[in-house]
Amino acid sequence: MTVRRCAWRHPGTTNVYPADSVLSLPKRRHSYSLARLAVLESVRSSFDTATGAVCRRCGPVIGKRQVEDLVVEAAVDIDAFYRARIPTPCIAGTLLVISVDGKGIVMRPDSLRPATAKAAARRGLFRTRLAAGEKPARKRMATLAAVYDAEPALRRPHDVIAPPGGRHGRRSI
Repeated sequence: MTVRRCAWRHPGTTNVYPADSVLSLPKRRHSYSLARLAVLESVRSSFDTATGAVCRRCGPVIGKRQVEDLVVEAAVDIDAFYRARIPTPCIAGTLLVISVDGKGIVMRPDSLRPATAKAAARRGLFRTRLAAGEKPARKRMATLAAVYDAEPALRRPHDVIAPPGGRHGRRSI
């Protein structure tokens, strides 16, 4: 959609468009819904992929640099959001939980460290299947940790383990 509007101009200053606020027009060329789509697609993947997804859905209306700019503009209030959040203190009965998991991630040959890449080239390690007991040292450990607090859940033993005979709704006295 193309909108033509009147601009107030003065030498040495930026233009002022009085109808923009009445029409709820964005400051940039692209609409709010297109900007939202570009940001959501960028969060899921890369800027190139996001640009391709927007162009598939809407036609060639935006370039990669404009997608990057829209993402930067969408993220301007993140610091203010976290400053506004004031955590409430926990009571002594609140559980502090830590969850940690590690996974070996296979690295691309061009991402290996120099010594590992040299050893891999010497041994020809990049095959799909390995022999029994063969460890080619082409993985790096990725570790993810989460720390959170939780209120204890009060449970009875039969909430965790089924009673003998199963749960059939009838209890023997």
